[in-house]
Amino acid sequence: MMKQRLAYSEFVDLCRGERAIRLGEREKERIKESRETLEDILKANPRKSYYAINTGVGAFLNRRIPEGRMEEFQENLIVSHACGVGGPLEVEIVKGMMLHMILNLKKGFSGVRLQTLELLVEMFNRNIIPIVPAKGSLGASGDLVPQAHIALALIGRDPQRVLRSAGLEPVKLQMGEAIALLNGTSLMTSFLAFLVFQSDGLIRAADLAAAMTIEALSCSPESFGHELQSLRPHSGQIATADDLNRILLKRRGGKPSAHSLQDAYSIRCVPQVHGAFREALAKARGVVDIEINSFGGNPWISTRGEHPEIRQASGNFHGQILAQTADSLSIALCGIAGISERRIDRLLNFGRDGLPLFLARDEGLDTGLMITHYTAAALVSENKTLAHPASVDSIPVSGGQEDFVSMGAWAVRKAWEICRNVEYVIAIEMLCAARALDFRQPLPAKSKLAKTHGIVRDHVSSFEKGGVLAEDIRKLCELIRNGQLLKEAGIA
Repeated sequence: MMKQRLAYSEFVDLCRGERAIRLGEREKERIKESRETLEDILKANPRKSYYAINTGVGAFLNRRIPEGRMEEFQENLIVSHACGVGGPLEVEIVKGMMLHMILNLKKGFSGVRLQTLELLVEMFNRNIIPIVPAKGSLGASGDLVPQAHIALALIGRDPQRVLRSAGLEPVKLQMGEAIALLNGTSLMTSFLAFLVFQSDGLIRAADLAAAMTIEALSCSPESFGHELQSLRPHSGQIATADDLNRILLKRRGGKPSAHSLQDAYSIRCVPQVHGAFREALAKARGVVDIEINSFGGNPWISTRGEHPEIRQASGNFHGQILAQTADSLSIALCGIAGISERRIDRLLNFGRDGLPLFLARDEGLDTGLMITHYTAAALVSENKTLAHPASVDSIPVSGGQEDFVSMGAWAVRKAWEICRNVEYVIAIEMLCAARALDFRQPLPAKSKLAKTHGIVRDHVSSFEKGGVLAEDIRKLCELIRNGQLLKEAGIA
């Protein structure tokens, strides 16, 4: 049985792990009660209109559905909404969508039947994951289009016929169930949960990469001192400075580098820049934790009080807060990649403190790591374009009934792409910093920097003749992405 409330990290763990979920007895009772309430109200008020239950949807909200065609309407609604395009979403994102739909429906406010929800739970537990196209959601009436593709599999109408191939029978939806499956913020929530989870490790990896560069360039750790940081005590800034102080060796007694009295901003302002990202990330954690555990359906069944009701004025499916949160993370992620690229440039371009230009061992014959900077610069530039906020846009749809939309699906998808790009940039910085450290005196064997340097060297082939840099970058990025690098370095 699932916990009553899930944190984003538990949400991700359930999607990536093999642990099965199940509905509790109290949850089953609530689901049955909600369904019975819906049916009883419809029987008692056969002439009353209830949105998307016995009426059309969107601008068709005033068109009644003939009583004998309720089942036909359910299938029509799912099929007509399943019009997504583009490449398929990643499997774990779709599984997260399914989990969020389960969490949404099990609260007992949607009127869905228990057998319908149990089939969705069975699909989740057996890793029967439908193909869901990435594009088509406005993030306003929830993620209607992508959720329709999951519902399509539930009714056996998906092209892959994933249920029948797994030996399961599709469900025949009854009155009111189609709209319950379509409404919600599942795509936005799933992406944002995974984005926050990945960012937790990414910012610590960025701190580690910065520390490697600071050490390789013989820069001063003075800027990270507790006394200075306490004069401007933003929590993210303090956390970053603490991270750097735990990693750095401080062998130079806080003296400035030989080149100037002050190191460049990309060095001494790491706490301020990385810290700003930590602040945005903390806000995002709170938003996604609330969304995971919230109900976003429309209409909804109120079973409290003496007179249960079908209530038809919910706007909980609107994704504006998720869109704005994703946009904020996108902008903050750009800062992490941007400052990392500047440190890469300093490692490669200046020949600082005896380091060879481009960290080449045989200058001219060997171009060293010159072109890795090109890749990092390309990714940083791409991020700047992707970081344009989606949440400031809106295109009215459904004949003007849905007249202000969040564009939250695009906001989270591009934030996810930016995060992937940042992982590569940090991997490139680590690659360059590790090569630079090769030219320095050996690091103390038990230090975190020495461990990290050793890990990078163990996975890098291009420092020897014949190695391909693209493969090295990919390997390091994977180590960052799955948390292995932080764990082996003793930082996780």
